[in-house]
Parts: sequence; structure tokens; C-alpha cells
Amino acid sequence: MQVFKKKSGLIGFFMMLGLLLFFSCHKKLDWNPPEFEQKPVVNGVIKSGSPITIKVSEAVKFTAEPTPEAHNAEVLLYVNNEYAETLEHIGEGFYQSQLTAQEGSEYRCEVTMPGYPTATCSTRVPNHQNIVKFEHINKAGVDEEGLTYPAVKVTFDNLPDTSVYYELVIRLFEHEDYGSRTSPYNIGDPVLLNEGLPIAVFSNELIEGSTYTMTINYSTGSASNHNNMGWVTNLYPVQVELRTVSHSYYKFIKQQYLYELANSEPLLSVGVTGSYNLYSNVHNGYGILTGYSLVKSDIIDPNN
Repeated sequence: MQVFKKKSGLIGFFMMLGLLLFFSCHKKLDWNPPEFEQKPVVNGVIKSGSPITIKVSEAVKFTAEPTPEAHNAEVLLYVNNEYAETLEHIGEGFYQSQLTAQEGSEYRCEVTMPGYPTATCSTRVPNHQNIVKFEHINKAGVDEEGLTYPAVKVTFDNLPDTSVYYELVIRLFEHEDYGSRTSPYNIGDPVLLNEGLPIAVFSNELIEGSTYTMTINYSTGSASNHNNMGWVTNLYPVQVELRTVSHSYYKFIKQQYLYELANSEPLLSVGVTGSYNLYSNVHNGYGILTGYSLVKSDIIDPNN
């Protein structure tokens, strides 16, 4: 019989709940959200080999009632500076192209909503870089609870004379047909440490050769006590996804992490911290248009 535990999950939840209740009794905060110019919001992540979908909505004040997503916008798509098509509204503010995104191409959207100037944004989908080798390390270290944690070791191609931006995604297949994403743990790779954030989004600034080998520790988040013989970390089939991302993707994901970090801070202190400004490349609007290409490794089962 196996007994499962999710490490630190309930403890963290009750700690955060206790802090929230404790600080909420101390002081009533009078906070007026900053003024901002009301504009269209355009968001899209263009993935090579997939249809192009753009979400259009309208930014409103913090205290305003939510407004419906834009259903009457005109979204024009240009590929490599040539008009390609007008995107079709498919519901809930989503506009879809009939085209499939291609790596190496430049995409530009012009979004017109009644009462607003035309919002424009563009991005280039970079060419993919290949995974040369993929290995799994079952026991890469020991955490604060005395349990071992695993790691993946990935060798991939690089363009040493060109600025390239990457994201490395680790997926665990706890179930046969669905791979859930997990986060890096106890980062030790110098390229990732140079980025200053505990996420696997990085540039090739420190990579000199045509290939690079990166080792990323990760946690599966669960352990089992087999026949009361002691707790052992559960290992699941694992796959890595190497994304070659645009510069806008690189900047947005890093600032998004800081934004989420900043917005959780009021739970830990009396007062309200300032919001972190998210990166946007939309002219006459808010949001982000960005893109990436990717390759996937084979799935490795560490238990075999």
C-alpha cells in the first residue's frame, strides 16, 4: 500500500491564510488605483506550426465593471510586411487566422476598435534550435525534508554570434496522455543564475559554443512511503520542450514573474506595494504579441 503526500502544500496554504487574517485586522487601507488611459488590449502568442489566434479586449479602470471582450474589432494580419488576411471573430474576443504560423516569419497585427486609434503590434517567430541530447538524473540532490530531487540534463544547439532567447519546459506525465508542467528547483546552472530569476527563461549571453549542456533540478511535488520503509520521491515519465522564443517573449515572461511576485507582497506586510509594469509591444494599446518555435525530446521513464 502506498501513502502519498504533497510536500509543504497544506503548510504553505495555512501560513498564507494566517498571515492574511493577521494583517487584515491591523489597518484599513485607503488605496486609489492609478489613472491610466483607456485603450484596446491585444494579446497573442504565435507558435510555429499552429493557427494564429489573437485575443482583443478593452482595458477598464480597476473599479469599473468588467466589459465584454471585443466582438466588433477589425484585425488585419500582415506577414513579412504584406497583407495576408482579416482574422475571423470566433467568439469571446478571439480572432483566428486561416494561416499556420511559420518560423522565421514576421507577423504584424493592426487592430481597429470603434472609438480608438488603430493599435499595432508585431513579432518574429524565431527559427528553432535542436535538442542534441537528453538525459535524466534520478538523484541530483537532497531537499530540506531529506528527500532526493531529480534533474534533467539537456544539450542543445546555439548560435554563438547571434542573440538567441530560450525557454526550457519540463513536463511530467503523471497520467498517460497529459504532461503537466513543473518548475526548476534549487537552480545551479550558471546561465540560469545569470538571469537572476528561478525560471528557465534565458538568453545565450554567456554561451560561447555552438552547443550548450544545461542541468536543471526539479521537484515532482510528491513522495510515497512504501510499506513503511521510508519516504521516497515519486518519479514520473518526463519530457523536455526547448522553445526558441522572441525577445519580446523573453522580456514579458521575466516581467510577468516579477509582477506576480510584487502583487503577492501585500499578504506579507502592512500596506500596498506598487504594481510592476508589464512589458508591452502594442502601440496605441496594451498587451503583448510574441512568438516561439519549439522541439520536444523523447519521453524518458526514470522508473525503468
